[in-house]
Amino acid sequence: MKNWSGTVTFADSQTFAPTTVLEFSEVVALHPKVRARGSAHCFNAIADTDELSVTFENLPHDLVINKEKQTVTVSAGIKYGELAVALEERGWALHNMASLPHISVAGAIATATHGSGVGNGNLATAVRSLEIVLPDGSLKKVSKGDENFEGYVVGLGLTGIATRIELVIEPTYSISQTVYRGMSRDTYAANLNEIMSLAYSVSYFTTWAAAGGGEVWAKFRAGAVAPDGLFEAYPATSNRHPLPGLNPEPCTEQMAVSGPWHLRLPHFKMEFTPSAGDEIQSEFFVDRKDAPAAIAALEKIAPQINEILWVTEIRAIAADELWMSPHFQRDSIGIHFTWKKVDAVYEMVKVVEAVLAPFKYRPHMGKVYSASSEYLRTVMPMMERFGQLVSEIDPMNKFGNAMTDRLLGR
Repeated sequence: MKNWSGTVTFADSQTFAPTTVLEFSEVVALHPKVRARGSAHCFNAIADTDELSVTFENLPHDLVINKEKQTVTVSAGIKYGELAVALEERGWALHNMASLPHISVAGAIATATHGSGVGNGNLATAVRSLEIVLPDGSLKKVSKGDENFEGYVVGLGLTGIATRIELVIEPTYSISQTVYRGMSRDTYAANLNEIMSLAYSVSYFTTWAAAGGGEVWAKFRAGAVAPDGLFEAYPATSNRHPLPGLNPEPCTEQMAVSGPWHLRLPHFKMEFTPSAGDEIQSEFFVDRKDAPAAIAALEKIAPQINEILWVTEIRAIAADELWMSPHFQRDSIGIHFTWKKVDAVYEMVKVVEAVLAPFKYRPHMGKVYSASSEYLRTVMPMMERFGQLVSEIDPMNKFGNAMTDRLLGR
């Protein structure tokens, strides 16, 4: 089996997809090494193992809504696109979604995957409880307010294997999406806070080409009005694809046409292959206040980036208290690189990281990065405590793999 884009070949000696939570528990209890894998939308070895891999697709996709608490409890393996449809049918919604709806709830939460919006936390911030399988096969429920809850949530597959997850929901709402073309990087960087605060969710796309142009994708909640222009940028007159020149058919509706939240917040429709498909991804987060300077620093290597890049997307994510979240206690700007699938990317990522190091960047743990464990400990304040929690939960390192061993020094 390979990851979503075919850049990682998983080395599992066995792969098993339990059909019940009891079966999941029994499998975990019987094997000395087990690694959980979601939808495999990862670009490094975080989901790999040379031992037993367990997957979630055969678990029952039941859904329980608690109207009083305004939460939904779901199977960990359900994809966000599937969950969103089920919620919308019942009159409910999530606070946000990622750029694509094809990812599993468990995998997205374990790696702090996110959408955009200055007031929106990453997807893991919606978690109110986790039902997990521990290394001995026993079950445990961890809820918000419990000791170390913030360490369990973005657990990188190390704090137990989640089987059911409780998420905060809210009444359904509508979104309209307007794309503004012709936004230069200079103008964007100089007015970043104003632009990123324009709508409920805002993304800026650029290729780092010499012309310095880009597009602002703004998603407005019902009641907000999209302006006729945005500095020098102007509304697109037809639907757009984030990657220049590609057919926009896979993309969610634009042109200020209002629609349900789950058909506007992602950039891509569930029934299509998102983005380029044939790609490698990296993403690095800096403090929002440092973002203009970080973008200016990247301008110095823009020609090198552009040569092997499909597109960069820049998004805003609100601070949270989750220990291994790259947005821990820091309102963040995520600078995402969708690279062409060429070997030169891996060296280029190191160059990008060197440029962003003065800004104390934090990487997305499910995408390509080269930062050492030593560096990460200097920018992720709770990483040492997270390592201690993992050792307490899993002293025999049943759930770890080579990548997480390097990360935590196990």
